[in-house]
Amino acid sequence: MHVDGLRWRPLSRREPTIEGLDLEIPPGQRVLLAGASGSGKSTVLRALAGLLDPEDGDGEGLVPAPSRPGERGLLLQNPVHALVGATVARDAAFGPENAGLPRPELTERAARALEAARVDLDPERAPLDASGGQQQRIALAGALALRPDLLLLDEPTSMLDAPTAEEVRRAILAVTGRRTLVVAEHRIGPWLPHVDRLIVLGSRARVLADGHPDQLLSHRREVLIEAGVLEDEAAAEEAPGPVGPGETVAALRGVTVPARGLTAPQDLELRAGRLTALTGPSGAGKTSLLRVLVGATEPGAGAVSRPEPSQIALVPQDPEHSFVATTVREEVLASPWATDEDLADELLQRAGLAPLAGAHPHRLSGGEQRRLAIVAALAQRPDLLVLDEPTVGLDVRRRREVLELLREARDRGAAVLAASHDELLVAAADARHDLPAPAPGAVPTPAPRRIPADALNPLTLSLIGILAAIGSFAVQSWQGGLLALAPTVLLAPLAVRSLRGAALRLLPILLSAAGLAWTTALLGEAPALSGEAWLIGLKEAARITAFVAPGVLALASVRPTPLGDALGQRLHLPGRPVAASVIALVRVGHLGRQWAAILEARTRRGLGGPRSPRVLAGATLALLVDTLRGAEQQALAMDSRGFATATHRTWAAPSPVGPADLLGVVIAAGLLVWPLLAEMLVGAA
Repeated sequence: MHVDGLRWRPLSRREPTIEGLDLEIPPGQRVLLAGASGSGKSTVLRALAGLLDPEDGDGEGLVPAPSRPGERGLLLQNPVHALVGATVARDAAFGPENAGLPRPELTERAARALEAARVDLDPERAPLDASGGQQQRIALAGALALRPDLLLLDEPTSMLDAPTAEEVRRAILAVTGRRTLVVAEHRIGPWLPHVDRLIVLGSRARVLADGHPDQLLSHRREVLIEAGVLEDEAAAEEAPGPVGPGETVAALRGVTVPARGLTAPQDLELRAGRLTALTGPSGAGKTSLLRVLVGATEPGAGAVSRPEPSQIALVPQDPEHSFVATTVREEVLASPWATDEDLADELLQRAGLAPLAGAHPHRLSGGEQRRLAIVAALAQRPDLLVLDEPTVGLDVRRRREVLELLREARDRGAAVLAASHDELLVAAADARHDLPAPAPGAVPTPAPRRIPADALNPLTLSLIGILAAIGSFAVQSWQGGLLALAPTVLLAPLAVRSLRGAALRLLPILLSAAGLAWTTALLGEAPALSGEAWLIGLKEAARITAFVAPGVLALASVRPTPLGDALGQRLHLPGRPVAASVIALVRVGHLGRQWAAILEARTRRGLGGPRSPRVLAGATLALLVDTLRGAEQQALAMDSRGFATATHRTWAAPSPVGPADLLGVVIAAGLLVWPLLAEMLVGAA
């Protein structure tokens, strides 16, 4: 890998993020890339992967894109952006599918990668339902399964507890073997014994130090400390402890969250003037417990006491959804409870964000976004400050600055609770609450109720909907229309998982049919609202229902991934468009989760109630922007696993056709001709 004079300026920035980078990495070398938050490490990894799009910025000396799947692989910093599959197993198999591997080999690769990344979840579980640390391991498995010649990892263990991180680190090294490895990390200590080379970046990705780790630690230690890569042990002073805890601000009594595997009752008391660290293995339920504390989730059992919403500030694990303004400074002052502009400016200066005061929050690096979310929470001067992994993605200096800000909030009388794996933060806390590791199988994986339609291939179900729609054109009378609907009503229980789900899907159709009947009766050729007019309207309503309802009910049981398998394997449609469509449909299925997070962020920051027109309008725009940005990140995640260069895709699961599909074809043919027969029967009568 050779980089010569690389320069890159995103369209959203005035200054380049990479300025004149020269770099050569021999095959088989293990490189650790370090530097302060915002120094450009993630952008450098994207450049090495050949995934900097010239349409997204101005660049010189860009590395060409890979020529084949498996040439280069990249793990994105945010695991939510790196996940592409509907299930854990299919996410891990995505890269080998792009490489066109035979099904037995790609299945084995995916299974081995999940094992190496210490993913102990049900393979059929949705990745986005997992915790942040579990998502990071799932995304890592997806990168490992491709076994690329050049593996690029952006903070692969940042959300993991120390024992799990060590296991994952050993697995990465074992899987990499003699391949080239480049890892960007802030916590460099555990990696140093395993790498051949340490590269330290400064502002705009300028190389400050480059050499063997032992050599740099011995002769360039001051440079590493100045760059925020190493702790300055001589300058680190023990901060004074709190004067003494005050009254209880919030408390948990016997709280459980069984849905997230937290079955042991938890008792936790948060007092004014105390910083408490919430720790536990990845997947133990830390985020779930924080959400119960602030009132975002109901506990399975137990009692919760908390202050008024205006006195609670929450910094989520993924801060992007909490942003509500268009500039960094406006974001800090967005809440009506953040009224002190001088304090806002001081906090921005303390967090190193003052030079970015006019930038859009979504254009910041991961570490900068996290600091902004913390600053915005502190600007509200809350009585209860709750933070989820507040130091992830931050260098040593920034971690200490964040810790100092949390101490100041504590000293002002706030009760501070931080869920974290960061040893620095945990050691500095006044109190610590440990969650136990969840027992295997403690987190239930919701399994959809089996229905007879599950025995049919998705193409058969699609055929039923298509032929039923064609047959509906034979409806010429209201009697024939009602008779034509009879088979749909009789067959509906075979394709419906729940009455509520069926009702929600049919409601828009029935409302449209009712509206069509009304307008036909009012504006049709017959006298307005006469008996004859209503019968004509009823005919049109029956026709539109017969046209749409069978397809809606049949396709409601079809999941995107099996549909893609069928389109690719049975109809032999081009693999890349099919795979891209499946991933888009999977993400659409999670829009409700994004909407809930966006709406919650706005109401929690005091911008209005969940039904406020202003809040709903802002949330709608935010969802649109978030969806567009998500699509951009999804495309990057797909290309990082060989999607852009896939010429022949294979599929991890078969798409079988069996005897039940023959019956399905008969049903489809019957729905095609039945409306015509119904009209003939009505005419004969």
